[in-house]
Amino acid sequence: MENVKSVKRNWGSIEVDENGKVIGASADFYEHFTIKPTDLIGESIAKVIHTSTNNSLKNPDKKHVFPGVISGHSCFIRTIRKESITIYNVIIRQEELEYADLVYYANSLDRHKAKKKTGSQSRYGFEEIVGKSQAIERIKELAARIATSSSTVLLTGETGTGKELFAQAIHGLSTRKSHPFVPVNCAAIPDELFESEIFGYEAGAFSGAKKEGKPGKIELAQNGTLFLDEISELPYQAQGKLLRVLQEREVERLGGTGSKNVDIRIIAATNRDLKTLIQEGKFRQDLYYRLYVFELKIPSLRERPEDILPLAYYFIDYFNNKLGCNVREIEPKLQEWLSNYSWPGNVREFKAIIERGMNIVEGRTLALDSLYFTPNLTLPDEVEELGISYSSSLDEVVGKAEISAIQRALTESDGDRSLAAQKLKIHIASLYRKIAKYKLK
Repeated sequence: MENVKSVKRNWGSIEVDENGKVIGASADFYEHFTIKPTDLIGESIAKVIHTSTNNSLKNPDKKHVFPGVISGHSCFIRTIRKESITIYNVIIRQEELEYADLVYYANSLDRHKAKKKTGSQSRYGFEEIVGKSQAIERIKELAARIATSSSTVLLTGETGTGKELFAQAIHGLSTRKSHPFVPVNCAAIPDELFESEIFGYEAGAFSGAKKEGKPGKIELAQNGTLFLDEISELPYQAQGKLLRVLQEREVERLGGTGSKNVDIRIIAATNRDLKTLIQEGKFRQDLYYRLYVFELKIPSLRERPEDILPLAYYFIDYFNNKLGCNVREIEPKLQEWLSNYSWPGNVREFKAIIERGMNIVEGRTLALDSLYFTPNLTLPDEVEELGISYSSSLDEVVGKAEISAIQRALTESDGDRSLAAQKLKIHIASLYRKIAKYKLK
């Protein structure tokens, strides 16, 4: 089944006043549906869009998606409210999809609504993973195949590639989908609190402990999925206890004298090479082999350049709804830059760039100027930006290059020095020394 949400073809929009009368439409709408402005302006929207019930037209909700027929074409339409005006965006027309795909799309909308009602903690499915490149399709197919088992999965790949999204999609397709999905960021929990947070603790286990004790993340994930993000940052002592959970399927709380049986699936993720950490004595080899049942390496964005423009339109649609914009096109200059940039932060960085543009864009075209910065794509520009002249000494060149690289890594990591050190491929102690050396804030 193709990823329906990655199909990007906007068939135009209709603008309607508070009385339900059409006051305008986009040029692409007139073109795709072969309708003249004189036959449309002033008409009731109910005469233009035919639905099984008129509720979607009488009381249009913001971000509401519903099926309808326009000029004999079966479509899906999304509504956007702007004060007294309602915009009807035709997001899919049946001609671009097989009937089964159309049904699948409709069912995915129902599943999304059902998730909100049931409070499922798995927010994303494979339909949210945008892309039709061979690299992403292959990994999605493999992930879907192993989703139905209860075996441990190790997700590897660069930061920002969407490892948690894959973890949630695997959970959502598994037999555990009606049970909790519990995410844990191993790098965000201080070492001294890690065991109590993950394994829980009994009453009186330490000073300040709750008198009734507290279940850990493992117990909270009972019958569901425990997602351990950045597992490379797991304290060494805790690695041994996690290994016991994987082997024996039981957990012992901190300060406890007995074990509790647990039925969970563990999905772990890392952007670091665990084999290198094993050689450095920072990661247990026996735990690695327990995690290495299924390894899924999520491709970086630069490994699937054909997905860049579909992904851009996906995020444009997302921010059109969130910010009330009406962007329809990406100018060629921006398309070229998006395709040529290396995207070290992958999809996370990509989304942030699109969001920046969508917050300040004017009109229906997202342009490079909308981003309010000029990307430096060539070495001479980067040299000039660093303030390096060709008469600079080698020490000056190296120093300025290091300062720029450190500042960029810290910015992309939102100030997280551990992550910045990973990006720079240096030890965190080295990063601290360089920050002190150059007196960086």
